[in-house]
This record gives sequence, structure tokens and C-alpha cells, in this order.
Amino acid sequence: MWKKSKVTDQTAAGQAGIKKKSKVPGVMITQFQEELPEGMSTPDFTRKPIALTIQEGKTAIFKSIVVGNPKPTVTWSRANGEIVFHPDVCIQKYDESSNEHTLEFPKVAPDDADTYKCFANNEHGRAICTVVLNVIAVGFSKTKELQKVQVEDTADFRKKLKKRNPDGTREEKAMEPEEKVWEILLSADKKDYESICVENGITDFRGMLKKLNEMKKEREAEIAEFVSHINTLKHIEVNDDDCATIELDLDLKDPASKIFFYKDGVMVPLTKEECDGQKHSLKQIGKKFVFTIRGLGKDDAGLYSVDVGGCNVFSTNLKAPDVEFAVKLQEIKAEERQDAMFQCVLTAPYDDLKWFGKKAPLTNGKKFEISSSEDKLIHKLIIRDCVPLDAGIYAAVAGVKSCNNWLIVEADKDPKGKKGERKSTMAGGANSEELEKIAKEQQERYEKEMAEKIEKAKQAQAERELADAAAKLESEAAKKDAAEANAAAKAAAKAEAKAKKAQKIAADRAAKEEAARRRAGEGGADGGAGGAGGAGGAGGLDDGLDEDELSNSESDSAEGGPAGGADGAEGEGGEGGEGADGADGGKRRRKKRDGPLVPDTVIGDEDEDIDEETAKQRGKAARKGKRAKKMLEDGEASAAVGDEDEDIDEETAKQRGKAARKGKRAKKMLEDGEASAAVGDEDEDIDEETAKQQGKAARKGKRAKKMLEDGEASAAVDPGVHFHAGLSDCKAIMGEAAELECKVSSEDCKGIWYKDGEEIKTDAEGVTITQDGSFHRLKIHKVTDEFGGKYKFEADGRKTEAMVVVEDPPRFEAEDLETFKTSVTVKKGQKATFKLPFVGRDPIKVQWYLEGEELSEESNIKIEHTEGCSRLLLTKLQRKDSGEVKIKLKNEFGTVEAFSQLIVLDKPTPPMGPLEIIEASPSVLDFKWRPPKDSGGCKVDNYILERNQIGRNTWKKVGLIGPEAKYRDSDVDHGRRYCYRIRVETEIGTSELMETEDIQAGTKAYPGQPSAPKVATAFKDCINLTWAPPSNTGGTNILGYNLEKRKKGSNLWSAVNPPEEMIRSGKLCPVKDVIEGMEYEFRVAAINNSGAGEFSVSSEFVFARDPKKPPGKVIDFKVTDSTYTTLSLSWIKPKDIKGEEDEAKGYFVEVRPAENTDWDRCNTNAITMTSYTAKGLKSLGMYWVRVIATNEGGEGAPQELDNYILAMPPPVRPRFTDVKIKSFMIVRAGNSARFNINFEASPWPEVTWLKDGVPVTKKVTISNAEGMSQLLIPSAERTDTGIYAIIVKNIVGQESFSIEIRVTDEPKPTGPVDLDENVPGTVTISWAPSPDEKKDDRLHYMVTKRDSHKRQWHTVADRIFNNKFTACNILPGREYQFRVYAKNDMGSSKPSESPKWLIPTKKEKFTVNLAESKPCDLQCAPKFLIPLKMHAAPQGYECYMSCAIKGDPTPHVTWYRNNISLNTNTNYFISNTCGVCSLLILRVGSKDSGEYKIVAENPLGRAECTTKLTVRE
Repeated sequence: MWKKSKVTDQTAAGQAGIKKKSKVPGVMITQFQEELPEGMSTPDFTRKPIALTIQEGKTAIFKSIVVGNPKPTVTWSRANGEIVFHPDVCIQKYDESSNEHTLEFPKVAPDDADTYKCFANNEHGRAICTVVLNVIAVGFSKTKELQKVQVEDTADFRKKLKKRNPDGTREEKAMEPEEKVWEILLSADKKDYESICVENGITDFRGMLKKLNEMKKEREAEIAEFVSHINTLKHIEVNDDDCATIELDLDLKDPASKIFFYKDGVMVPLTKEECDGQKHSLKQIGKKFVFTIRGLGKDDAGLYSVDVGGCNVFSTNLKAPDVEFAVKLQEIKAEERQDAMFQCVLTAPYDDLKWFGKKAPLTNGKKFEISSSEDKLIHKLIIRDCVPLDAGIYAAVAGVKSCNNWLIVEADKDPKGKKGERKSTMAGGANSEELEKIAKEQQERYEKEMAEKIEKAKQAQAERELADAAAKLESEAAKKDAAEANAAAKAAAKAEAKAKKAQKIAADRAAKEEAARRRAGEGGADGGAGGAGGAGGAGGLDDGLDEDELSNSESDSAEGGPAGGADGAEGEGGEGGEGADGADGGKRRRKKRDGPLVPDTVIGDEDEDIDEETAKQRGKAARKGKRAKKMLEDGEASAAVGDEDEDIDEETAKQRGKAARKGKRAKKMLEDGEASAAVGDEDEDIDEETAKQQGKAARKGKRAKKMLEDGEASAAVDPGVHFHAGLSDCKAIMGEAAELECKVSSEDCKGIWYKDGEEIKTDAEGVTITQDGSFHRLKIHKVTDEFGGKYKFEADGRKTEAMVVVEDPPRFEAEDLETFKTSVTVKKGQKATFKLPFVGRDPIKVQWYLEGEELSEESNIKIEHTEGCSRLLLTKLQRKDSGEVKIKLKNEFGTVEAFSQLIVLDKPTPPMGPLEIIEASPSVLDFKWRPPKDSGGCKVDNYILERNQIGRNTWKKVGLIGPEAKYRDSDVDHGRRYCYRIRVETEIGTSELMETEDIQAGTKAYPGQPSAPKVATAFKDCINLTWAPPSNTGGTNILGYNLEKRKKGSNLWSAVNPPEEMIRSGKLCPVKDVIEGMEYEFRVAAINNSGAGEFSVSSEFVFARDPKKPPGKVIDFKVTDSTYTTLSLSWIKPKDIKGEEDEAKGYFVEVRPAENTDWDRCNTNAITMTSYTAKGLKSLGMYWVRVIATNEGGEGAPQELDNYILAMPPPVRPRFTDVKIKSFMIVRAGNSARFNINFEASPWPEVTWLKDGVPVTKKVTISNAEGMSQLLIPSAERTDTGIYAIIVKNIVGQESFSIEIRVTDEPKPTGPVDLDENVPGTVTISWAPSPDEKKDDRLHYMVTKRDSHKRQWHTVADRIFNNKFTACNILPGREYQFRVYAKNDMGSSKPSESPKWLIPTKKEKFTVNLAESKPCDLQCAPKFLIPLKMHAAPQGYECYMSCAIKGDPTPHVTWYRNNISLNTNTNYFISNTCGVCSLLILRVGSKDSGEYKIVAENPLGRAECTTKLTVRE
């Protein structure tokens, strides 16, 4: 069984979490319910993901299989960060055929290394398992190099962004597209990354994330210099008033930091105040900054950035789609309870239109229905069930364009205040057909414009292509013209040079003729030399001569003598071509060629990556070209020398002549080829033979020219040896081999290896230097620390370098590792030892794990570390300690792990039940059971059985039965019951026993119970019954049934069929032995070969009478009461019409929500009462209700209410229910002010609190509950003083109440008190006012007096509202002292005492003169000495009225306002001190205006005085 443990925390609302352990180790299951429904189960893993250690760049896959009913959903998460699901990063899949859930990493990266969790959830529970992914980075990685480059690129890019002016502003230039994309990504949400990348063509998603993370870290560091905290960053939002806003909550470190606003990298001027004339404004409210853009247009689209100081904080993109309003919103007038519809038409399809109602965004719901046409041109907003509160301005916003208009709701004029019926008409939907027509026109216009734009784009593309082609042709023509002009200039210069040279030749020739005559008799040697020279000179320079000059030159040469002619015949004839003799060669002229012999520009091989064969061919061509060029130069030089130097000897002349002939031959081959080609092009009338000769000459000339040009070009740019592949940095493992390799362009190249600047000899110890063709290798046989450093290979002046870093990670010897992998098997209670040597550079951290949990030193765990070895000793082992043992070594160079298995042997657990009975016959019991859950690590050798016959106390030993978990017992008696004990035996021991349940041999199997009989039809002389056969037939066929009946009220069952005549089928059984009018019930029993089984459950009672007619409709169906969730109904029983409608026996109540078409039955069983309360209704929901009467004849016709019903109490106008409500409250400053008020209203009203006519601030907490509202000021201040009003309003009406809350504190004492005697016998006390006098308009003063005679303080004046008081009856000779108190509603201040006052007594001689006493009568009627004055007081201020009255006896004074006595009104303060009567109104209101009268009465008379009070607003 699984272990269960209750936990106190709840996994969900109302769900108790029960932790369960799965059969698969490492899986934790949480069950949400105490008991699961039948057939349901919690999720579980049958295969959990396996931990992976994989090389970087490979594919990593986690696989899992989960089970559960209902089918669980599988999700994945990681410990650090979130999983980025992208085809290039991570993919989650599910294979339905194998039920495998996979998490796949196509190219795993080091950032993917983490601990991952797999969750399987369904409604009954959750299963969790964890798995670890380790990523190994091996050797040189191009990806890492690319990452380095990306980091460098990121740094360079950030430097570009950081280019700012000294005041922190950006440089005034537009942003590049790349800069905009990164600015958008830096401020975007993660969920928007993919769409931004798709929109801007970014394909390397993983590279983008890495680059973005680097930029974010740097940006956060920059922001931290200026901003301490950022709370909210709201992207740009377009409002319904053609404005767009950007909101930021920033906690600036320096409030004086400058804030800049940019659009596409260009600063935008801002104003601090919102005014219509300025486009952009900035408003600061505390820490909240709001940027506003007014008058939006298409030009306002772009990237907006907010900078603080010199740092970018936030960027957002404003898009302006090309869309306008073709038809704007129209004003709509709707009646109350009617639907209203706004419609608008756009010029282009747009799917992201936003609706606003009274400045608030609207969403699709029950109240507001938002829809659009299929072409996205017509957009609609429907306001359901309009009430007066829905009236206001509604707006539609499309991109940066908006339109708005009014919704006017006319309230129902129902004097009773009842809510009217819902109207089925809709306001504002009359012009739908016209809008559709306009939308169709806009659609056609839009499609036409799009087609025109596409056509224009195609034309523009074609024009661009034509323009490019024309520009290319013009460029080629210009190049050709320039080449022709250059060739013409060179030809002209050459012709001029030849002309000058011809003149010189003529002069020289004349001199030679003269010299020849003188040497005529000397022989032919000199003549031959002269002839050779002459032939050479003529042949080399005849390009510029005409025919006459050439003929003269030929005749002169012929005169040179036979020897000279012979020598000349051996020459080539200079430029004239190949001839048999010099004369013929001189006659063969070629057409003058244009341009230089060698091209102006020689293009060499600039690509260092040419292959070896190409290099060889170019080298040969270069050598051939050099030879040809040298022959040409030598020949020309010889010819030139022959012309200029006449005094050379014969031998020199012969040598020079040969050289000249060789050089001229090469040059001639080149020029003749060009000349022949040119002649072939220009002269069409040449014969065939001439054409052939010209073709051969052209080919020869072209070959010579190509050999020359190739040689010169190759010689000009021959790079020599270069590297095809350089050295790469290498991480070498200590003790292993390492190799450096590079490839050069030549196989014949030799090079030198260096280490840290020193040459490495070929015979160096531990190193082998080899060359294989163009590959050069340096191999280190066994790496040690001394081999680390910088290596360099140098060849032919070129070099390449690389670093060899020697690492010494921890590692194991192969033999030791194989030994460690061998499983260790021990018995329970014994000890196990694991030991593994290792090598590696210290310090090395050694960790041991058992089943994934790290081991530490404990009583039964000892870990010993020695140099190069670690040992784990486990003692007192238990079976549960079996599992995987892992050792993990780690140092600065890497990590290595090794695994082994620990198997602890123990006795097996008992076998598991329940038994599966294969056969239970009278002679044989054959059964099997399940093997033990844990065999103790050993195979099962035998099962040991004992048997007990029920009723006996002894157990019989059956013995060993073998390793199979089944047994066949043939030694049984028929009808006896047996019980078995089973134990498991292995080589370690025997398990505890498992006792089975009782098994009976040869049991009679009676059939089960059939279903309860059902009445098919009933008549006065027959009742037809049906029933279903039993599900348990007892293993044999059902032979028949026995049927019994019983009258209602009787205990006696009687058989319907005789015992020997069983009923064969239960499909339709008639019972005819019935009495009309009696009520019966029936039961049935099935019969098989064993006999009759148990009787079924009784049927329902049924009358033996003919079928009844269904009842009619109920009468007077009405609603008696309703709440927000219930509806109380009542009706009168339908009439009984004989032969048509019978008496109703019960009723069904059905309700139907207004939005549905199906009726829901409230009661499953018919009710007999004629009243019912339907529960579970939705608040303010509309329902249709009906009642159906029913009886044995069926259901009658339904009776519906005439109108739908709202789920709400009857409408009640708001009213306050408190008997006494305080209208004035005094609160001490610093204390909380709390005011509760109770009310009743239906439907639920809207409660609003105002302070002095303005909505209360956020400081005041308003709590509303059903029938109650509370106002709470947590810590009241004097500024909270005011009149607070509550307005309770619903659709029926509204009610309000006001309370004045005065926040004050005990007043501070007055200033110094001064005494002064203005009139003898009086003292005038004056004092400096209290500091609180200006703050508290109800503050007043009290004066007390003490004299030297009485020595007690008593009050002489109170409620003094000025700073002076005159005390009377000051007697000489007594010492007086006064105290002044400041008083308000909270109490009195500390007293301020006056100095002592004493009037000295003048002692005179006392003389008594007795005069005749005369009676004096002072009684008089009341008389006003000072009458009342007229008063005009501002509203909210105090008003003080006073007058002086004389009368004896003291008259009784009564104040009146509008002839109503005020003496008992507590809102007025009335006093009468020594005939001075006063009336004080603390806070004057409009209700206080009127006529005031004071009446003084005594027995002698009556006097009155009146005045008027006018209240100014």
C-alpha cells in the first residue's frame, strides 16, 4: 500500500492536499480529495525523465509517460529562469502512439544546463518529478568565438548608442533601422520577442537573446546611476481624444535630473504644462511621469524614447496604419431598457479597432457587444439594456485616428418608480444597409488602390532595371571611348617619334654611304655588318615610314655588299614579319596596331586560398613570360646598340645581331598576330591563302602575347607562401597527447616551429615535428606543465600563432573505473566499501551521492580522502539503502563522475493479494496471488503454504510448492471453506505470512436480484409489468422468474404464478388477478439451475384502474417574492374536468434564462404544494418561468408568466434606516474617524462619498457592504475637517445625507496676560491669542478669578471670542489674580496667569451721617437698552447677535426665528449674562436666514426686538 500523510496547506480553494509516494522513485503525488470517485485516479509517472550529461551542440531529449483518469496535462519548468519555447531553442512534443511527452533541445547550449521539473495535472491531483541537464563544453568551439564576436559587436553597438553630447543629450541624427530594433527589444515584453523578430527578419533567435541579455545588463547598470526604482512602464496608448500617452513610475535619485524625449533618435521639445498649442507635453505627479502627444497624425509614427540624464530608460513604438474613418459615429438617442448601436466605416480593413466609453476602454461582454464585418470595414458597438447611467460620449480609435459622439438615454417617466419592460427595438441600427453600401464602395476603392500601387511598384522596378542597364551601357561606352582616345593619343605620339627617328636615320644613312665608298675595297665583312645593322635598323623602325622611304631604305641596304646581304637574309626583317631574306622581310609590312603591347592594368592573384595546382601553373606561366620578355628586351637593346654604335667590331656585331634577331622574333610573333587579326577584320577582299597565313600569324602572336601577359601578371602579384589554415588554440589534458596543425599553400615550403619565442628543434624531447605535403604538424606525446605556452609556425616570412593551455581535470584510470562500476552486494546489517583512485590538479572537491542525495559524515557513513584516492564506508546497511552510488570530482578545469550500484540483501516482504480464484469446484481449488513487492534483492526460491479448514483450529502444512505464485489444491471437500497462509522463501530467509480470505469448494451459485418491476400499463382488470434480468446469473442460464404481489397496507405477499409454472420472460408480464380500485406493488425473483435467487426491490404502488387524463394548466400563476438569487412562486390547483382533465397530483417548475432556448427543471420529483422557491439564480438575470401539472396520466400543458422576471428584490428607493444619525462629529487629530450608516435600496445602489462637494481622496477608505457603508479616515488631520456627504443612488431614485466632521486637538495656551484699569472698580484683562485661533473657528476663551479674600478660583466669563474682558466689582484692598484658558470642542488648554492686581485702601476718618431713609422702588418693566442689529453673514461662518435688556424683576428672555422658539434648539448657543443677551450660530447655512426676534417678559410687562439675518453664498 502507498503511504499517505495529511498536510495542512491546501493545494487549491477547498481542496485538502494528501501527499502520496509513487511506485516510481523520485515522483511526488499530491491528491486533492480524501476519496476519489470510482474509476478516477491521480496523475502518476510510469516513466520519468532521465538526467542527461551531454556535449554542447548535441540534441538533448527528456521523455516521460504519465497515466491518470481523466488524462493529465503535462507542463515543464526550470529552476533558474523560464523555458523559451522556440524551434531553434526548445520544443515540447507529444506522441499519441507511444503516449510519450518529450522536451527537446535541438542544439543544447551551456545556458540550457539547469534543473527541470515535469508537472502532470488533472482535477484529482498532481504529480511532480525533477531531472538535471548538464552541458559539457569540449575543446575549441566556433560558437564561442562567434559569441565573443557578438559580445564585441554588442559593445560596439552600445558605444554607438552612447554617443552623447556633454549635457547628456543624444547626437542630432536619425536612428538606423538596426538601432530601432534593439531599442524596441530592450523595452518589450518577453512574449513579444518572437513577433518583433519575425517583423524585422531576425532568424538567429538564440543569438538575439544572448545579445539582448548582455545589452540589458549594461542598461540596468546605467539606469541605476540615475533611477533607484522603476515601478510601472506602460507602452504608448492611443486615447479617444486624438492623444497618445506614455506612463512611467520612476524613483529618481536626483530630482533635478533632466528628462529628454526623442522620436527616432531626434529630441522632441516638451512643455511642463498641458496646453492646446503644444504638440508634446510632460506631466509629473509625484513619481509618475506622463508624456502626451496631441493631434495625432501619420507623421507621429515612430520610435519614442525616454532618457533620464544620459541614459535611455524606456522605448516604445507607435504605429500609424493607413486607415481613416469613411463614416464616423453618429449621435444616438435611446429609450431606457432599449439597446443602442454605434457603427462606423473605415477606408481600409483594420482588425485592431478599440472602443471607449466615457474615457474608459470597453471589452466584449454582456453589457457591451463588439463586432465587425468579414471585410473588417464596418465596426459595431452595441450597448445592451440602456439605463440613464450609460449616457455619455463613446469613441472608436483606429491607429492614430478617432471619432466620437453622444449616447443620450431618455429615462422612463413612470411615477410609481417601477422598472419598465425590456424593449426589443434597437436605437441607431436604421442605416445598416447604407453603411454596407459605403463599405462595399470602400472595399472596391481599396482593392483598386492596392492594384494601382502594385502596378506602380512593378513599373518602378522595370524603370529601375532599364535605368541600370542604360547606365551600364553608358559606362561601357565611356570606357571604350576613353580607351580609343588613349590609343589614338599614343599612336599620334608614336608616329611623331618615328618621324623624328626617320630623319635621323636618313642622316645616318648618308654618312654610312660615304663611309661605305671609302671601305669598298676592304671586303664584305664590314658591309655585312653594316647590312645587318641596316636591315635591323630598317626592320625595327619601319612602322612610321611610308613606301618611298621604305624603298630607299631597301636600296641602301642592298648596296651594303654580298656579305651584308647574306647576313641580312638571316634576319627576321624586324617588325616586318618572317621572310626569306632581309629585303623581303622589310617589304612585308603590317597594319599599324593601336594601344600598347602590354595591357595598362595587370590583374594578379589576390586570393590567398588558391589551390596547389593553380599555383604551379601560374609559376610556370610566369617563368615563360619572363623569358619571352627578356628575349624581346635583349633583342631591342641589341638593335639599338647596333644603330647607335658604329665602331663595334665584327664579332660584337654578330652577337648583337643574333640577340636582336631573337628579341625581334619574339616581338614580331606578337605583333604579327595582332596585325593579322586586324587585317582580317578590315580587309574582306583578301584571298584564301593570305587569310590562312594571317590566321597562323594571329595565333602565334596571341600565344606570345598571352605568355607575356601571364608572366608579367603572375610576377607582379605572386604572394609566395601563404596559410590555408592557421593554428588554433588548444586545451591539452595533463598526461595525454596534443597536436598543433596548420596548412600552407606549397608542398615544398619548409617552416620553423617556435615556443614562447624560442625555436623548437626537430630532435626536441617529447615533441615530434612532421610534414605531410602542405600540412605541418607538431605533436606533444605526453603533456606536462612545461609544454604550456604560445606556439608559432613561420614559413617564408608568414607566421601563425596559437596558445596551448595545459589543464589537469580530475579523471580516473580505466582499470580503476571498471572495478568501481562493479556492483557491491551485502547482506542487511553488514558494511560496504567503495574506493576509487583518481588524478588531477589540487584542490579537488570530492562528493559522494547515494540515490542522488549527497552523503556527509554520520554514525554509519565515513568518508576518507587521501592523496589521489577517496573511500566511502557504509555500515549497518538496510534494504532501503540500496541504490546508485556516485562519486563526483571537481576542480578548476572540470568535473567527472563515476557510478556504481549498492545492493543490500534482506528477507523478502510477504506476498501480495488479493487472491485470483481460477477454479472453485467441488473437487479442486485453483488460485494465484501476486509476488512480493520486494524480494529482498534475491530471486524467489519457494513459496511455503499452510491450509486451515474453516471451523477447525489447526493449520495443515502443505510445504514447498516452487517459485511460481499459484497453487492447485485437489484435496478438498465439497461445500467446505478453506483459508491459506503463504510465505516467501529466498536464500536470505523467509518472509512474514499473508493470510488469504475464505474460499469455498463447489459453491452453489444462485442468481442475483433482477431489477425492480416497472408498470408498463395499468387497467381496472389487468396490470402489465416489465423488468430486466439480473446482471449476476450464477454462472448458468436464467430458467425463469417467480412474481409476487402485495396490496397496499398488507404484509402478506402472494404468488402471481404457480410454483411449477415459472414466468419465462420479463419483457411484458400481464397480472390479471387484480381488483378494481385497489393499489398493488410487485417483486420478482430469478431462477437458475441452483434454484431461485433473492427477490428484487419492490415496484412502485399502482392502482388497478383505467389510465387517467393529464391535468390542465394551473390557475393564477404569479411571483410572490424575489431576491438576487431566489424566486418565490405560487399558483392555484387546476380544475378537474371529467373526461378531459383529471386531478393534478404534483407539479414541476421550469425556468429558462432569456439568452437560452432550453428549459431547466428546478425539481426532479413532482411537488404537491402549490408554491415553490427557485434558487441558484444569477443576480439581475432575466428568466422565463412556467409550471407543469402532472398526474398518473402524464404531464399537462405548461402555464408561463406573461413577462420575464429579473432576479432581484422588488425595487426600493434608497433610504437611510438608522433611527438617530449624528450630523456632527468631533475627532482628535491623529485618531481615526469612522462613520457608519445603514440604508436599504433595491436594486443594489451606487454609493458615492463627497467632501465639501468633491469626491473624497484616496486617503479616505470607503467600505460598502449589503445595506451599509462606512467612511474611515485612518489618521485624521485638521485638513480633513469638512462636510462629508453620502449619495445612495439606484434606478429608482437617490438619497443623501451630510455629516460635519471636525478634526481638532486640545488648544495651545494663550500668550501673556496683561491687566489694566480703565474705569475705577474694574480691571480689563487682555491676552495674546492662542496659536490655534486661526486653525479653529470654534475656539474661545474662559477667564477665572481668585482674590485674597476667598482664595478659590471661580469662572467670571466664558465663551469669549475676542482677546479682552473687563472684570467688574474690583474692590480696593484685595489682591486679585486672573487665569485665561483657551477652549474648543476637545477641551481646555493650560491656563495663562496674569500678574497680581492690588488697589491700595485709603484710610480716612470714618464718619457716619445718618440720613432719613426714603423708600426706593427699583421695579420696572423690561426695556431694551441696546437693540439688535441687522446681520449679513457669509455661508459657513459664525454669526453672533447680542442686545442689552433692563428690567426688575429679571425678565425671562425667549429667542424666535420666523416665530419658532429657539431656546430648546441645540444648534444655537443662547446666553444671558447681567442683562446682556446673546445668540451664537457656529456655522451659518441657508436654512438659518430669516427674521429673528427676542422677547423679554416679567410681571410688570413685555418687550420685544427684531432683526433680520441674510446669508451670503
